[in-house]
Amino acid sequence: MEPTQWQPPHDPAQPYPQYGPANHGWPSPPPQWSPYGPPAGPSAVWAVLLWCVAAVSLIGSLIFGGIAYAGYWSSGYLDSYGVTTTATVTDVEVFTDTVTVEFTTDGGTPVSAEIVWFTGNNPDVGDEVEITYDPSDPSYAIEAGGDSEIVMAIVFIIGAFLGLVVMVGAVIGAVIVHRRRGKAHG
Repeated sequence: MEPTQWQPPHDPAQPYPQYGPANHGWPSPPPQWSPYGPPAGPSAVWAVLLWCVAAVSLIGSLIFGGIAYAGYWSSGYLDSYGVTTTATVTDVEVFTDTVTVEFTTDGGTPVSAEIVWFTGNNPDVGDEVEITYDPSDPSYAIEAGGDSEIVMAIVFIIGAFLGLVVMVGAVIGAVIVHRRRGKAHG
């Protein structure tokens, strides 16, 4: 008698088990192969870190929002109360786009002011430019007709909004971690 060769079983493949709520006719999920049962859930460190990220994001958003408000208010203030005059450029810092100008106030006082030039084409030393200065603090001046304060306010508003988005994401993540930890321990 000749030995038979091995043949694969002809049984149909068993379907992959579907898991569902316990005690509703569904099998329970397989064990996590730990003698102590399933893992305890996410570490509490993650929840603490997410709450810290949320707090820092909120503080940053409030600071950025305050800076945006100050820039917007400053622009409105100079539009209403600022004095426009001609100033002479005395120094140009190309790397920082800072232009130093000298001018004389309406009261005849000579003043020097530094302006961050946003237009991209910095004036040369000796050029005359139009500026708007604060009569109560003439050393604070901006380029006349420029929207630099509004542009910076918009940039900081966007930064504040992004900080709030990060904060909301961190809060949602922290709540999820707390819930998963509660289910793992309960």
